[in-house]
Amino acid sequence: PGRASWEAGIAPTTLFHEDADGHVIAYSFHQLLGETGYVTHVVVDPAHRGKRIGRAVMDALAALFREAGCTRWCLNVKPENTAAVRLYESVGMRPAYASTSLHFPWAALDPLPPATREVTARIVDPSEDAAIETAFDLPLGRLAASRKLPGRVVLRLLDPRAPDDARVGVASFDPNFPGSFPFRLAEPTLARAMLEAIRPHALPAHDHLGLVVEDDAPLARFLLERGASRRMEIVHYRGALG
Repeated sequence: PGRASWEAGIAPTTLFHEDADGHVIAYSFHQLLGETGYVTHVVVDPAHRGKRIGRAVMDALAALFREAGCTRWCLNVKPENTAAVRLYESVGMRPAYASTSLHFPWAALDPLPPATREVTARIVDPSEDAAIETAFDLPLGRLAASRKLPGRVVLRLLDPRAPDDARVGVASFDPNFPGSFPFRLAEPTLARAMLEAIRPHALPAHDHLGLVVEDDAPLARFLLERGASRRMEIVHYRGALG
């Protein structure tokens, strides 16, 4: 991220972990999303790995989350990162679902098939956050946290025939990255409608965007078959905070 984005959205909940001599040997970045503590970064200096520093970081985060009133915590991890997986499972987290990080070129937008039903797109009103988050199983507060970041655009799809249906589509787009997370749709054929809503907010210098497709293999497959490329596979872990 750029400096402004880091200062606004990351620095306030970044913890630097020091050894007895005051040297930084690890850092973590987290988000407080209602009753959920979201662990976004856990990084240990390679020279200090294998010394249970990661466990100390996770224990510190767990204590912080409990103090903030969180009852559960979660994170994403690459499945091949076996050391991290062991760490997260040692603190009671278990896999909940798989996700795919995609690179989508804007040149692939026009060839996408249109939606199989009529939908419209607009900016999400904060009063709609809870209903949308519940419909898509997002942590409560996820959209509000996205909205606070510089330049972030939070969009939703609506079905005019069912205006009260919160589970049509939602995306948070960061033009500076550029990328969208979350990117949730009720069905894969709505991808074009959501991407067309995002496109006007993209910077002219960018010919692509990144997408994180969570717990939706059909959507990931739909995009991969139509011009997207896979960047990485991710597993979402969750656990209770006792």
